Amino acid sequence: MTPVKVLLTILSLFLTLGVMALAYPEDGIHIGDTTLRYPKLSQVFEKAETTTDSAGNEVKVEQVDPEEAIRQMMEETKAKQFAAFSDSLKYYEDFFREGRTRFELPNDDLTWFDRFFQSLQNAQKDSSTIHVIHYGDSQLEEDRISSTIREDLQTEFGGNGPGLLPAVMHIPSQSTSQWNNGNMQRYIIFGPKEEQATHNRYGPLAQVGELNGSAVVGIKKRENKKDMFPHVGGYSTIKVLAGKKGNLKLRLTYEHMVSDSVGVNADGSTKYKLKNKKETAEAPAYEEFTKLRVYTWKLPDTTSNIKLYMSGRTEIYGISVDGAYGVAVDNVAMRGSSGTIFHKIDSQLLAESYKAMNAKLIIMEYGGNLVPGMTPKGLDYNKNLITRQIKAVQRANPDADILFIGPAHMAKQINGRWQTYPGLGITIKMLREVALENGLAYWDMHRVMGGEGSMIKWVKKSPPLGFTDHVHFTRRGAAYMGDLFCSSLHMYYDYYLFRGRHNLNDSKLKDIRKYSDKKKSDADTTNVIDLNAEKAKSTKTGGGL
Repeated sequence: MTPVKVLLTILSLFLTLGVMALAYPEDGIHIGDTTLRYPKLSQVFEKAETTTDSAGNEVKVEQVDPEEAIRQMMEETKAKQFAAFSDSLKYYEDFFREGRTRFELPNDDLTWFDRFFQSLQNAQKDSSTIHVIHYGDSQLEEDRISSTIREDLQTEFGGNGPGLLPAVMHIPSQSTSQWNNGNMQRYIIFGPKEEQATHNRYGPLAQVGELNGSAVVGIKKRENKKDMFPHVGGYSTIKVLAGKKGNLKLRLTYEHMVSDSVGVNADGSTKYKLKNKKETAEAPAYEEFTKLRVYTWKLPDTTSNIKLYMSGRTEIYGISVDGAYGVAVDNVAMRGSSGTIFHKIDSQLLAESYKAMNAKLIIMEYGGNLVPGMTPKGLDYNKNLITRQIKAVQRANPDADILFIGPAHMAKQINGRWQTYPGLGITIKMLREVALENGLAYWDMHRVMGGEGSMIKWVKKSPPLGFTDHVHFTRRGAAYMGDLFCSSLHMYYDYYLFRGRHNLNDSKLKDIRKYSDKKKSDADTTNVIDLNAEKAKSTKTGGGL
């Protein structure tokens, strides 16, 4: 029971007793030879100055003030609650302060993730889907790291599907098989000059597919013997993000399992067999923005195999393949990129795309490609450049939280030995400062790995967690890194639930910390007193400690 409830209970009790005292007859209630009496209020609160002991002597009695008694009871109740909460609070805050996999938060604000966690919970309640967009360099290729984060979040909060995919997939994904045929040309914002568009309308995936005629795109869950990605199938919501200009016709087919009768069992019951059935979806709904048109299918059945037929002349910015509700994680890998491309994307198109996808968390995992050329002289230039990218994303989506993941440990051969890249330390320091100064959370992948020399150790593990280039993770290493990320995120989510369960606002948390500090101080004082007593005892007896 909370202190407030205790106070209200006590006050209501006093009120009831007071009403009884006023209503009760002054001469009592007579039942036969028995008289029931009830004290007056003046007698209840009358201060007894003296009393007489067994020897007949008058003794002064110190009367307890009722308000003081209530206050003491409330303090005792609060102390019991604080004692129960203080150990849990210490467990969380010790991790947030010293844990190797912890996040670093602006102004050490432990409520930084609250908005994102609330969005995750709302998605379950409202049967909506929120997107987490994971940008990065070649460490993310093949859906590495992102796929682990996706599976973890979808297990916890619901959701299916691989998220937002490009119209033309050049580097295969380990979780989803995708192919395309027809008149579709892919342009990317980061890469060779001949592969870049003549405009800046790239959309949220930093690439665009230009349709000139007809094309078909197939998307299917990649079959895996161990079924490492159980949630990457089961699509039921399909979206196409296309340019508003031009014309586009769409048709979607999908496969799903149906039960077909194939005869009669020995007991006379109908015999059924499961088989794949191909369906054509009804025409999609669409939503228009200033520069974007979004086509949406809500399928009556789930599927892990779709084909999208397109015809016309327009731009395709992405195809989103999701479940009915929950969370989606979009993998956006750009080999060789340092993430310095966001200010080059059409800002209005980017903002409309984020809104259409309901993007609530944006992860920017960059820095590794800055390291080889980083020197103290280049710090200010790179700091300003990264700040510009963060500002561009914040302007496009002020409703999303942004989390920056710094580079892992990287080594190269120097004088015949694998040694840390000289520019790694100052790059990490710079990125951490930029992130925190601009209100982003920061996750130090270098520290998470184990710090100095950790990639060298990861390469030597059996099976190895790092490639022999001493820069990139193996698939196993990437999955392990994703697991570490999710484990840390769960600590913050548990802390969020802990505060919500016990209605612990900032004021209460401060009171609990004060209680814990006082308890520790009292314990330290007691220990000092005990130690001094032992010393004194030892001195008297001539012994030693």
